[in-house]
Amino acid sequence: MLRRPSPPFVLFGVLSLGLHAAVFAGVVRKGPAPQEPSFEATAGGLVGETLDIEPPPAPVDEQEQTETASTTGQGEPATHPALPATPGPGAKPAVSPGSPTPAAAATPALFGAVGVRYATDLATTFTRAFPQAGSADGIWYTVALGSAGTADVTLVLDEAGHLQSSTIQGSPSPALRRGIERSLVMLQARTFTARGAITKLRVTARVSRDDVHDGLHGDVFALSGGSFAGAVGTAFFALPGTPGRRIDLELRLIP
Repeated sequence: MLRRPSPPFVLFGVLSLGLHAAVFAGVVRKGPAPQEPSFEATAGGLVGETLDIEPPPAPVDEQEQTETASTTGQGEPATHPALPATPGPGAKPAVSPGSPTPAAAATPALFGAVGVRYATDLATTFTRAFPQAGSADGIWYTVALGSAGTADVTLVLDEAGHLQSSTIQGSPSPALRRGIERSLVMLQARTFTARGAITKLRVTARVSRDDVHDGLHGDVFALSGGSFAGAVGTAFFALPGTPGRRIDLELRLIP
């Protein structure tokens, strides 16, 4: 048999040398592995330039954004009906044109000669008539100082505003009763208005000493015009004498 010749030793040496050279070249080209960065802790804080940070945008109301974004067919923003303002504490309620005002609602309806030009209030006119009627009656000189009694007077008007009837009750003195009767005579020809068909008045009289109108100052007598406000009226008259006399009256509406 023929034996194949073995490769020469020199060929193996060359191949081995070339292989080692290639490996060495790759290692040199790659270089040493990079080291991981290290940070040195220091006692001081970090120092550097400041960085401005913009604040986040303000929140947007979704309802307002929806109303702003909504538009009409012509491209104009859609209009929304204005809501009425909520009244604050202590505010007065709005009055509609057809509803009565609070002042009109609080005023009671009148009875009698409503709308008549010369008609007057019954209670006020009676209060003013008493000083004129009573001051002409000499019976007041006989009344002792102090209370002159109390009378409950009932006055009834007809629909035309004329005095239809009257009654005097209570415990009046003779002078007070006569003063009421004389006052009623003065009212017979007049027309009146009142809060109702029937008006009830409690009349109280008081006599006191009056040193001013005593006849020494040239005064024959004095009297007030009388006034009536709300549910109470007052009046007085004074008679000359030594001493003089002053008669004060109070008239009060009663139910």
